[in-house]
Amino acid sequence: MNRKLFEYSYKLKKEKQSRDLKITLAIAASLAVISVVMGLLIFPVRQKSISMSPDFTNNSVVFVTPLDKTPERGEIVLVKPVYSEKMNFFQKAKNCVVVFFTGKQVNLVENSLYPNTKQKLRRVVGLPGDTIYMKDYKVYVRPANEKHFLTEFEVAKKPYNIDITKAPVDWDSSIGISGNMEEVQLGVNEYFVLCDNRFSSDDSRLWGKLKGSSIDGKAVICVFPFNKMKILF
Repeated sequence: MNRKLFEYSYKLKKEKQSRDLKITLAIAASLAVISVVMGLLIFPVRQKSISMSPDFTNNSVVFVTPLDKTPERGEIVLVKPVYSEKMNFFQKAKNCVVVFFTGKQVNLVENSLYPNTKQKLRRVVGLPGDTIYMKDYKVYVRPANEKHFLTEFEVAKKPYNIDITKAPVDWDSSIGISGNMEEVQLGVNEYFVLCDNRFSSDDSRLWGKLKGSSIDGKAVICVFPFNKMKILF
């Protein structure tokens, strides 16, 4: 009798171990698939400032795909950090692992206290070959092989809004981001990106022209807040 109980108990124990192993493997496989999808196909980015308002308010969430790094005029892109801390091989390897397995939600470099070490969402207003200038925070564009300048809204693929709240009359114009800019011509693989809130944050007016290699992906859908959910491409 005791032998039968022992055998039965041993059988239940093995079955439980097998079941636990299958559950563990299933969870691990699911996490691996999610990591691959979020690392290579599409991943969420939270807008943590008012730099892209009014269309993308603080705490908005958009999904970005790294598969498309050749944006069209007026589209939103994720820009690489303007400045990066120097890391040795082991630090880079550690950061790559962390970034991959967190679906790009954690980046060891972005924990830095230095400014401009984080990725940022910005709108593309100038494409390779364009000549652009800014007046009163609005951009005027002359596409390659064209004779006349048009406003950024006339040449954009989709409509969008910008915040061009002007400073008080007695505001020191040397403080903040300028709303006027001389003509700039973009060369091969060069882009010009701006905040939608033209008065509040940093963009190509400070960084200068961006190479295509500085673009980490293109925003494809806004999912939060729900009343502003929309397709972006």
